[in-house]
Amino acid sequence: MLTLYLSLIDGENDKEKFEKIYKNYSALMLSRAYEILHDSSLAEDAAHNAFVRILKNIDKLDDSGSLKTKSYVMIVLENTAKTMYVKRSRQKIYELNESVPNTVNVERETETKLTAEIVAEKIAELPEKYRDIIVLKFLNGLDDGEIASALGISRTAVRKRLQRSREKLRELMGGISFG
Repeated sequence: MLTLYLSLIDGENDKEKFEKIYKNYSALMLSRAYEILHDSSLAEDAAHNAFVRILKNIDKLDDSGSLKTKSYVMIVLENTAKTMYVKRSRQKIYELNESVPNTVNVERETETKLTAEIVAEKIAELPEKYRDIIVLKFLNGLDDGEIASALGISRTAVRKRLQRSREKLRELMGGISFG
């Protein structure tokens, strides 16, 4: 697969950079995609789609071993996998509606999944700088210092963006608090 990706890149420096990214992060990406999707075939698809997106922006990436690059790679992968998860969940919910057992547990589980999907969709609607802060903070578990380092901004800017992203998300959610 790496050979296919490399054939799509023109510059020798970009090829080397992408090859290092692929070797450094492909296993981590597959693992994280599997955590989100719980299906190895879908995880491979998510990783492939993420690599295609990374290819398109390879010239904008720093050193392949930097925290900023790792964060970017993981954000792309997670957004790709979550989009796939939401699409798959919608399909399952439609299937459930055709033959829903009359149990409280199924209703609660479906309600929880729908709520998670709504939150994921609303996060996806946020401007990129706010969405990335939320993803890095709550999904990747990075602290303010790590986020600041990854994005090349100050800790104060991280806290301010986090505050603004929560406010924007609260607006999108119709006043429901987040975090």
